[in-house]
Formats: sequence, structure tokens, C-alpha cells
Amino acid sequence: MKSLREWMVMCQTAGRQGRRGFFRALVLLSILIGFTTLFATLLIDQRQQAWKQAGIGARNLDASVRRDILMSFHNADQALLSVRQMLRHNPDFRFDQQTRKALLGGSATQAALGEIYILDARGNLVLSSQTNLRTRTNFANESYFYTHERTTGDALFTPKTVTVSPLGEVVVTLSRRLTASDGKFAGVAVFSLRLDAFKPLFHSLELGDKGAVSLYATDGTLLLRTPEIEGVVGRNYVTSPMFWQLAAATEPFAALSPIDHIERLFSASHVDDLPLIVAVGRSVEEIYAGWNRLALTTGLAFTVLAACVIGLSLMLGAELRQRRSNEQRYRTLAHVDGLTGLYNRRRFDIVLETEFANAFKLGAPLSIIMIDVDRFKLFNDLYGHQAGDDCLKTIAQTIQLHLKRPADMAARYGGEEIAIILPNTDANGVEAVAEELRAAIEELAIPHARSHTGYVTASLGAATYVSPADVPPLTSAELVAAADQALYGAKRSGRNRVVTHACVQIGIPAPVPANETIRAARVKSALAHMTPEVNVGLDRVSHMAAQSFGTSMAFVTLVDTAHQSFVGRSGLASDEIPRDLSFCAHALAGPDALVVLDATRDVRFAGNALVKGDPGIRFYAGTPLIDAETGATLGSLCIADQSPRASFSDDQRELLRGFASLALEQIRAVLARGETPVDRQRASA
Repeated sequence: MKSLREWMVMCQTAGRQGRRGFFRALVLLSILIGFTTLFATLLIDQRQQAWKQAGIGARNLDASVRRDILMSFHNADQALLSVRQMLRHNPDFRFDQQTRKALLGGSATQAALGEIYILDARGNLVLSSQTNLRTRTNFANESYFYTHERTTGDALFTPKTVTVSPLGEVVVTLSRRLTASDGKFAGVAVFSLRLDAFKPLFHSLELGDKGAVSLYATDGTLLLRTPEIEGVVGRNYVTSPMFWQLAAATEPFAALSPIDHIERLFSASHVDDLPLIVAVGRSVEEIYAGWNRLALTTGLAFTVLAACVIGLSLMLGAELRQRRSNEQRYRTLAHVDGLTGLYNRRRFDIVLETEFANAFKLGAPLSIIMIDVDRFKLFNDLYGHQAGDDCLKTIAQTIQLHLKRPADMAARYGGEEIAIILPNTDANGVEAVAEELRAAIEELAIPHARSHTGYVTASLGAATYVSPADVPPLTSAELVAAADQALYGAKRSGRNRVVTHACVQIGIPAPVPANETIRAARVKSALAHMTPEVNVGLDRVSHMAAQSFGTSMAFVTLVDTAHQSFVGRSGLASDEIPRDLSFCAHALAGPDALVVLDATRDVRFAGNALVKGDPGIRFYAGTPLIDAETGATLGSLCIADQSPRASFSDDQRELLRGFASLALEQIRAVLARGETPVDRQRASA
């Protein structure tokens, strides 16, 4: 019986090992298939890239040739205009060697661009740049002659066909009308442009050993070709399917050349309105030559890599078993929030103490981010607690995805508040991470009808511990409190934003209104048309407001993109202050009055220079000045004092709005003076 039991155990063990071996083989096979797929994908991509680059190169060469040909036609037209001008001033003008070379180019080794012919009103040749004997003297039956004879315009005329010149050369003609002093037809100036003049251009192109560039007439005649093949120039290919592909091509295409039967990638285009088609061809064999070498070398490399993968897979199996063991041990010790999957508050406190001790010991920075979902209670009330839980889960997953480093930690701190620990992260780094998280939560676009944005957003506060040499030195609890204070500042200053503790210490900048461009333009217009009389009137309103509320200061402000201008004031000597110091800038985003009973206790202004220094503002109340035309807030009617107040009643708010309406009437008059008639028409519409 004992041997039977041993045999059964051995069979069971062998069965388990066989299943594990099968699983490992399946994993290895999957890895090899994955690598093969990746290898094939890369090779296909490289092949496609080679083809794409060849197409781009062919298009570029095509465009370059077309541009050079058009430049030659432009030069020919300029030569025509020059000769016509010379004839007007000197009817006895004749071509000499110097004039011919200046107008037509050419040298002892290179033919000129073409020839110029001057015809009289009957089509007779009266002047020519040609030095050889002429075989023809009348051109009245040419299309360009009777076209100019029947029209009075001065446009350049180019026939839609390629012709043969009096010298027997294949040319494209350009012509302009000659007009007598009484406006009557006096003849035609003709430039016979040699197509052979483009041979040097064609020879200069780098197309490989099997590439080719050709110039066709629109009737299918091959006019030029590089490399040259005897007997093909002058032949008509209008019956060839490839010619019609060239004539209609808008993108590069591959085809077998009817001339030398080599497969090429062609890029072709018409030369503007001229009767010419340029075709640039790259050999398909040469295009893929580099790819073929790459495929061979990478194939060998893949074989070696596959062998390495098998070995690494065996090592990975052992590593995965060890990792599973570690993960099981970690799950036993970890403290995870059941709803969000993040760590809980207890785990946060433990890790914070550990990381704070390390930062203190090493002198490394340590940063904290506190995140609070904006108006989450209203979200729960409107959509229910299940939707609220789903919302928190989604936000938590988003936060976790954006924490890239293993040491970074996110925890549910309480309710809808999430805390993040970022070891070895300075103030700039934590601000960048916080802004990335804020944007990621906003991009989720979870609907929230009771939010000012229409979807769920979050406010974030950040604080950084920098050095144990700080006086007084921070504790871990004070670091969390600093981040929480910054979070409160983000909530107070508009929500859906990031505020750092360093920012709190110097004053939190106001959020930029959504309609800032329109708003700033209206403020600019108002300031540009402000008059001393209006300033005096606004000073009077400010003085009455200061007396009514018993404050030492009252003022009317207009806030542009960089400054707050005092257009009316009482108890102030300044004309303007920077916008980032302005209390009024915080009132631009909404229609409600901004009341600060004690600026030193308000996190938005506790570090503000106007509070800490001169004039030492403690109390502030401002009602926005809203432009009726755009709905934008231009500035505020404000009162301020060096003494804090315990309250500010609704009746006082109403009285402040009354003074604001008086100031706004005068500013409206200023804006009306700056409007154009078109602006007034739009406003009335």
C-alpha cells in the first residue's frame, strides 16, 4: 500500500509539472509570436517609409524641374518685353552679339535659350535674333499671329501645342502683341523656346542608376529624356496607358515604363498652363535596395533575439513567482481604501513619516498635494451616492495613472479629498504634477450640472519641504497643513486650479476670466477714450462712496491684461498698480460683490504687498462694473480701509451697487465715444 501511495503522489506531481511545462511553453510561444509580429510590423513600416520617402523625393524633384522650366519661360517673356520696349524707342533696333547674349544667354559650348522673331502686321518676318539662314519669312497662318491680330489685350500667349521652329527645333512659342502709336495692331514679338535648353537641368538630377526624367508634350510626344535612349525622343506615346496615368496623376504611382520596361515610381505634373508634362521616375528596385539589406540583417538579429527571449522567459518565470510571493505579503501588510483602491489615511500617515524622515536626513525635497473634488456634496445630492462613488473611483484611477514613479503615493485622505506624497520633488516639480492631475480630472468631463463649468473639476493645494535648515523647521504635520491651506486658497480663489503654499505666502493670483480677450479689448477702449472730465466725475463718485461707508479709501478701477488703473479715486495717490496685486482682479470672473472683512485672515491676500506694506489694506469691498454690451466685467467700484470689519450687510452691498451704477453710466459714455459706426450698428442689431 505504501508503494501504491508513493506512486500516486509521483503521478500527481508529474501531472502538475506537466501542466506547468505546458503553460511555460504556451507563454514562450506567445512571446515568440509577439516578437515575430513586432519584427514583421517594423519591417513593413520601414518598407512603407522607404516608399513614402521615395514618393516625397520624386514630388520634390518634379516640383523643382517644373519651377526651373517656369523660370525659363518667365525669362523668355522678360526678353520679349525688353525687345518690344527697345523697338518702341528705336525702330531701327537690330540684334548684335552682345544684345543676343544678354537676352538669350548661351555660350560657345551651350546653345541659347531660344530665338526671338519680330513679325509685322502681315505676318512677315522683319527682325530675328537668329544668325543662320532663314527658311521661312511669313507666319500669318500661325495661331499666335491671328490670336494677337484679333485681340487688343497685352497678355502673353502660349499655344497649347509644341511646334517646330524655323530652324527645325522642337520649341514652345511665347508671343506678345505689338501695338502702333495709334493703338492698331502692328505685329507680334515671338520667343521660340528650345526644349533642348533643359537638357543640362535633366542631367543634373540625382535619380540613381535606373531613374529617369522625361518631358512630354500634352499630345503624347516624348520631347526630352534622361538618360537618353536612341530613337525614343520624338516618338508619340498617346496610346500608352502609362502616358494617360502621367497626364492625370495627382499622387506618385508605380508603373512599368513603356520605353525601357523598368518598373518605376513616377511623379508627374503639368507645367502650369504650358503644353508640357514633367515625369520623374525612381526605380522600384533601387528604392527597396536598402530595405532588402535591412530585412536580411534584422532577420539574422531576430533569430539571435528569439534564442535570448527563451532564456529570459525562463528567468522571468522565476521572477514572477517571487513577485507573486512578495505581492501576497504586501497585500497582507498594505492599507488600501476599499472604494477607490488607493491607500487609506492610516497608510498615508505611515509613509509620510518615513519619507519625511528620509528627506530630513538626506536634505532632499518632499512635496505634498491635497486634492478636493469641487462641489462634491452638490454632485451627490443631484446624482446620488452611487454616482458619487463611481466619480471618486474614476478620479482615483486617473490620479494613479499619472503617478509615474514607484515612490509616488496617492491616498484617500477623507471624503472626497485625496492626498499625494511626492518624494524628492521640489516646488517646480510638484506644481507641474499638480497641474497635470488637475487637467486630467477636467478632461474626464464627468457631467456636473451644479458646477460652474458643467462638469466635475478639482482644486489642488501643494506644499514642499525643502531643507532641515529652514527656520523654523517644518514638521510632517505642518507640511500637510501648508498643503491644506493652499487647497483652501484654491477653493477660495475660483476652484479648478492649483495653488502652492509659496503662492499663498505672497498672495494668490486671480483666475483669468473665460472672456478675457473681449473684456481686455473693452477696457483698452475705455482707457483710450477716458477724459479728464470723466475722471473728475468718477473721483466724485469715489468720494461719496468713501463718505457713505466711512472708509479712508474708495476708487473706481479698470483692469486690463497687466494693470489695474484708478480712473476715479478718493484717498489714493497712485494711478495704477500691477494686476497681480489687485483685489479687483479677483472679482472679474463673476457678477457678485467681493467682500474681504480682514485681508490678513483671508488666504488669498494674506501675503499681498498691499496688505503687508503700504497702504496696509485690511478691509475691502468691491462691486463689479459689468459691460452691458459684452457681459464682461471691466473693473470695480471699491471701498477699502486699514481697519478690518466684522460684517458687511446686504443693505450695504445694495448701496455699494448703487454707487457702481453711477460709475458705470459714465464709463458707458466713454465706451460709446470709442465705438465706430459699425460697432453701433452691431450693438443696435
